[in-house]
Amino acid sequence: MKNLLLLVILFSTSLVMAGENKNPDAQAIDQACTQDAQTAGCGNEKVGTGLLKCLHAYKKEHKKEFKFSEGCKSAMKTWHEDNKAKREAKKEAKK
Repeated sequence: MKNLLLLVILFSTSLVMAGENKNPDAQAIDQACTQDAQTAGCGNEKVGTGLLKCLHAYKKEHKKEFKFSEGCKSAMKTWHEDNKAKREAKKEAKK
């Protein structure tokens, strides 16, 4: 039983490490922010490994020259709202 559990954990970890991102919001950000990521030099980043951090760091350094595209802003807003709803649902479940 322990071997099976270990195997499941290792397999799950390998999927995450391979970049298999099943989150539709993350995939939407990857697609919507492609051009922004290229401009910012974040082309190789994925959401799970720091695309948003990279984009925001670039934005902070280039406030006047760089603006997020409307599609990217919309995808980030959806990501934020969904995460907020998940956190609130988790809080409610604990009560």
